[in-house]
Amino acid sequence: MRALTDSTGLRKGLRNTGDGVVLRSRRVPLRDLWLLWLLAIVLPLFSGGCREANHFYAESPWYGGRTLPDNLRLRRQANPQEVDLSRLAGGTGSNQQIGIGDVLEVQIAAGLHENDQSTTAVRVQSDGSIILPDIGAVLVSGLEPQAAEAMIQSEAVKQDLYRNPTVTVSVKQQKKNRVRVLGAVKNEGTYDLSPNSSDVVSALAAAGGLASNAGQKVEVRNPGGTVMPSEPTPPAVAGNPDSPLIQASAGKTVRPASYTIDLISAARSGEGQYLVEDGGIVMVEKRDPPPIFVQGLVRAPNQYDYPIGKDLRLLDAISLAGGMSNQMADKIFVVRQIEGQTEPVLIQSSWRRAKRSSEANIRLGPGDVISVEQTPGTVFMDVLNIIRFGVTGSTTLF
Repeated sequence: MRALTDSTGLRKGLRNTGDGVVLRSRRVPLRDLWLLWLLAIVLPLFSGGCREANHFYAESPWYGGRTLPDNLRLRRQANPQEVDLSRLAGGTGSNQQIGIGDVLEVQIAAGLHENDQSTTAVRVQSDGSIILPDIGAVLVSGLEPQAAEAMIQSEAVKQDLYRNPTVTVSVKQQKKNRVRVLGAVKNEGTYDLSPNSSDVVSALAAAGGLASNAGQKVEVRNPGGTVMPSEPTPPAVAGNPDSPLIQASAGKTVRPASYTIDLISAARSGEGQYLVEDGGIVMVEKRDPPPIFVQGLVRAPNQYDYPIGKDLRLLDAISLAGGMSNQMADKIFVVRQIEGQTEPVLIQSSWRRAKRSSEANIRLGPGDVISVEQTPGTVFMDVLNIIRFGVTGSTTLF
């Protein structure tokens, strides 16, 4: 061991061991501390060098640099659980309306005697009519029982079968649409829906609603397309690309066997009828975003799940990782892979500026890598901590 004397008259001892040089002094010259501090401030200003084309700053620093353009900034996550899905309800009529496949009991009384009364159970045919003895076919689909009674009475009088009969119509068995709901819902399964309320919203409600990992897209698979009566083209056909209706010839519209809707855009427009037929399947998109990775000068570097339907910003990710492990840490890189590009984008931000500006506290996306970088300032703090802890004993510097 050799003794050295510095300008302040302090004596230091350096001992060369197998592990390196060990500092045995309890004091460090103030001049050296100021030199380290000056380097920590000045070096970052000259260490930037030439930036690559894909290197951006979340918030442009005063010494220059390209700011992240708006088209590379992420927007707030859309959450289908926050929209009013009731605007997607079909509104096809009340549950009192007679539908195709319903079983009706029709009672016709021409007098008070039992022989003057007849009771018939009939099923509504695919064309919406029922077949009654002597009277024949009567169109009743879409009518409420009272309206059907008047229709049957009018047809019986028209055919001179009765002068003024009393007609009673009751729905004994209402046909149900069996719809299967799969994907990101709380309770997958097969459910019976009334034909008058057999739409996407009713199917989702029957399945307990959307799950927390539900996406925006819902695919409906009907067993076959439906040709609808001639009527003016609805706005959902003319201006909504998500509409399940398409224009057909002769002024008719056709509901295709399968179609996909965007829950959020469809709910905002409030247009279109998203019906599900008997035997249909409703598939709700599941979101499974890749995790984010936080590394570098944080207390708990690791990968963390990306929250679905919620914003995740830079400071949130640092908090997930336990916060900064170095008091001088400030420089942060976000590495983001852009779809369609081979090279990732490098976004540079600042811990201190992110606490003051939402522009610097950028939104993060699934798969982002957040790296808290070493700088001369963090190195200086590490050395200072080594010196501080070294006063209680020998500490290896290098």
